[in-house]
Amino acid sequence: MVTLTIYWASLEYTYSKKSIHFGKLAGGFVYGFVKAYDAVEALDNFTNELKQQDIDVKKIEFISPYDIEMEWETKEQTKKFIELYEKANTGNEVLFDDFYAYESEK
Repeated sequence: MVTLTIYWASLEYTYSKKSIHFGKLAGGFVYGFVKAYDAVEALDNFTNELKQQDIDVKKIEFISPYDIEMEWETKEQTKKFIELYEKANTGNEVLFDDFYAYESEK
């Protein structure tokens, strides 16, 4: 039996021309969490969810199964990412952490 796994990814993004942020913000990066059969399905889910928000994936920093034992710099960060993992594990939605955007250089 094939089981679903919680994948997480670090995605660099740009705003599409339809976005209200296009021209004001150049893009940014975000961590995402989703339950999927494999990394390909997880990436498809991330990409589709971002497209609905008028955001295009520019670069995939990484995509891999999330290690629940992973230690972060602070206990607050560790708690936040465990909560995202657990929420992704109980549903079928794509979850994103905070979007870290950077301004356009115009």
